[in-house]
Amino acid sequence: MSAEPPRRHSARTHGDNSPAIGFVGKLFLSVLVGDVVEFADKAKRWGGWNWPPFLLVVPLGSYALISAPDGPLRQFVWVYLAIAGSVGLALARLVHPGSENRARHWRVLMSAASVMFAVAGTVGMDHLADHGEIDVTGRSRLTTGAVTNGSELRLVVDGPTDRARLRLTLTIRDAARSSQFCAPETRYSAQLHNQASTRVEDVGSGRTIDFPLGGLEGLIDVRITLLTDEGCQMNVFVADAVLHD
Repeated sequence: MSAEPPRRHSARTHGDNSPAIGFVGKLFLSVLVGDVVEFADKAKRWGGWNWPPFLLVVPLGSYALISAPDGPLRQFVWVYLAIAGSVGLALARLVHPGSENRARHWRVLMSAASVMFAVAGTVGMDHLADHGEIDVTGRSRLTTGAVTNGSELRLVVDGPTDRARLRLTLTIRDAARSSQFCAPETRYSAQLHNQASTRVEDVGSGRTIDFPLGGLEGLIDVRITLLTDEGCQMNVFVADAVLHD
């Protein structure tokens, strides 16, 4: 008589509590082995052409994020969306590769789209680094204190001047709000220093003006003349200063 071969995952127990102990042991072994087998089966599918798009997308997205220049957040929205989309598609392709032939073209499209989004995000970030807007409000210095009708102010934007134009917005407020209300009617004129061709007239508070810098290097010097009613004292602030092409 030949011996009966042992069964897989078989267990023998003895004693009064042996059924319970044996059940728990089998349950634990089943869960543990089942999870390992399931993970191994899934890992086998994480191969072939599933990895290259992911390994390409991650470095491209990381480079784009690291090389992001300073500037208004709104100009980076589409770049961030492209990077997020590329990583999301590549990760979905990696974790859920699928095996049905009818879904093969969708998997190919997901891989191609993830790479294209990553390249678009990287190229877009490089473009913004060379031609995007640069917020220079923090680099702007304006004459402080209360000013009156005919006062001349000097606005200086520290260099470097990396773009072709300066977009400027000034805010004008009453210095003594409890005793006067002159801001709505207050205007100013402005021009780049020694460049009369850039002069703009009759500019109100909160209105945006734009100066062509014409290859100017170093600091930007803007001369401002305030026009308000006699006896009015005003405060002038730089609300927004942006270099752009």
